[in-house]
Amino acid sequence: MSAGTEIVVDLDAYRANLATLETAVAPAGLMAVVKADAYGHGLIPMARAAVESGITWIGALDLGTGLELRSAGIGREISIFAWLLGPHEDYRTAINAGIDLGVSTIHQLNQVADAGARTRARLHLKIDTGLHRNGASEQEWPALVRRALELEREGIAEVYAAWTHIAEASDDEDSEAISRFDAAVATAESLGARFSLRHLAASAAGLLRSDSRFDLVRMGAFTFGISPGGGIAPDELGLVPVMTLSSHAVEGPDGSIVLPIGFGDGLSSVVAGRVGVATASGRRPIEAVGLDFARVDGLAVGDRVVFFGNGAAGEPTLQEWADSTGTIGEEVVTRLGKHLHRSYLGD
Repeated sequence: MSAGTEIVVDLDAYRANLATLETAVAPAGLMAVVKADAYGHGLIPMARAAVESGITWIGALDLGTGLELRSAGIGREISIFAWLLGPHEDYRTAINAGIDLGVSTIHQLNQVADAGARTRARLHLKIDTGLHRNGASEQEWPALVRRALELEREGIAEVYAAWTHIAEASDDEDSEAISRFDAAVATAESLGARFSLRHLAASAAGLLRSDSRFDLVRMGAFTFGISPGGGIAPDELGLVPVMTLSSHAVEGPDGSIVLPIGFGDGLSSVVAGRVGVATASGRRPIEAVGLDFARVDGLAVGDRVVFFGNGAAGEPTLQEWADSTGTIGEEVVTRLGKHLHRSYLGD
C-alpha cells in the first residue's frame, strides 16, 4: 500500500555536504561510505554523485556492494574499499575488479593467496586499537604484517595501507587508540612495510580531532546530513539533510483516511504518539502505525504530508525523529524499504 509515498533525495545537498567535509578534513582525503544502500538513499545514484563531485575513495563495506559499484560503471580510477569479509568470499572476482581489501587475519591473507587472481590484491591491514571490531590484536599484528609482506614479495598482493576503527567514546579513549595505531604502524615499518595510506577516523573524530585524520577520513552518515544523537542538529556541523519522506493521504480498506506507509515499509511503530508530520495546516501527530498504513487525524484524500526533511518548510527533521524515538538518524533512514519510490533532485 506504499503507492503515494515518496523519498526525495537532494543530490545537490549531498554534494554540498561532501564539499564541506572535504574542507574540514583537509589535507587528509575523504572516503564517502555508501554501505546499507547508501544509508537508504540509493547506492548507485549516491555513488555516482560522489564521483561526479571529485570523490576518489568509496567505502562499500562488503565485496558484494563493491562489485555492484563496479558493474554500475564506477571505474578503477575510483578506489573502492571493502572490509566486512566473510569466511567464503569470492576473492578472485573482487581482486580482479580492483576492490581494496581490509584484512584482519592470516586466514584472510591465505585466502587471498589461494584466490588465483590475475592482478595483485591491494591490502589494508587492520590493527585492533580497542574497539574490538575485527582487526589483529597487538600480539597478532607482527605475524599479520610478515605474512602480508610475504605475499607482496611473491607478487600476489600490495601492502598498501594500515587502518583501524576507534570507538569515539571519549577523548581519552580515542587518544589511546591513536597512540596504539601509531605504535602498530611503527612496528610494521620496522618489519619492512611501507604504507601508502593510513586511516583511522570516521565521522565525529574526523571533524573534531585533527590528530585522528592521518591520510584519509571515512564518513558515511555525515555525508547525508545525518548527525549523531544527543540533539546535535546537522546545521551545527555545517551539513544539510539530504532525504525528504512524504506521502499523500488515501482511503483505506475500511473507509478511513490513512497514509500508505507502515512498519512493513520500514516506518517504526514507536513513532505513534511521539512524532508529528507537516501538513498544509501545520504539524499533526501520528496517531497510529500499522503494517501498511499510518494514521494522522484531520486529513482528506490527496493531502500531502511530510514526515521529515531538511526543516526549511517547517517540517520535522530527521534528527527530531531520532531524538523523539530514542534512536539515531541513520536507523530511521536505513529501515525504509527499497521498494519505496525514490526520486533525485539535481541528477
